[in-house]
Amino acid sequence: MLVVEGENSQFPELMKSIERLHLPIQVVRSSTEALNVLVREAPALVLMDLLIDRKDAIDILNDIDAMNSKDGGTRVVFSERNEHYVEITALNSGADDFILKPVNHRVFASRLNAWLRHYAVRNRGNEGYIQRGDILLDEEKFAAFVKNVEVPLQRKEFEIVRLLISRPKRVFSRDEIKEQVWMNAQNVRNRTIDVHIRNLRGKLGEKYIKTYKGIGYSYDG
Repeated sequence: MLVVEGENSQFPELMKSIERLHLPIQVVRSSTEALNVLVREAPALVLMDLLIDRKDAIDILNDIDAMNSKDGGTRVVFSERNEHYVEITALNSGADDFILKPVNHRVFASRLNAWLRHYAVRNRGNEGYIQRGDILLDEEKFAAFVKNVEVPLQRKEFEIVRLLISRPKRVFSRDEIKEQVWMNAQNVRNRTIDVHIRNLRGKLGEKYIKTYKGIGYSYDG
């Protein structure tokens, strides 16, 4: 587990709940240290304060995707800022959950278990590669290939493709995509799904993802 402490961090007082999990814990206090860990390792759970130093948690999430790092853990951002756009930006950048500080200790303990369950479900049965038609997914590196050419994807884009190609031709509704890819589906707007799909079509090619108006999307590769 990686804990990234920033401004007005509540993590020191939450550490007892974290330590009860008996997981290896690394605590860092700068964005540089956090990125150094995430390039080398893949913690099951990454807890970050929003405001850290010259970079915030959203910058780190974007850097992780840009560097194609090994991180495949559940990512959670903690913030005192209650602005809706901050939460949306964090979730769109790859956060699995967004928590407002201060968080109740009992709620935090329950959320810890939920975050780890999310990680376990997402990584269950991972044999490394999935191929459907022209598209190959490398689940260890979070990399996608179309006709053997690597295509850079953001984390949530990768997870959406992985869901769609898990059952070709099957139509997934927006709600199903939200529930499978994000932990707090109620915080994700339909517009967010549509933007990710549009970006995926631009990267993978128009023909692979089909829209069923008013219903959802399917992989037709």
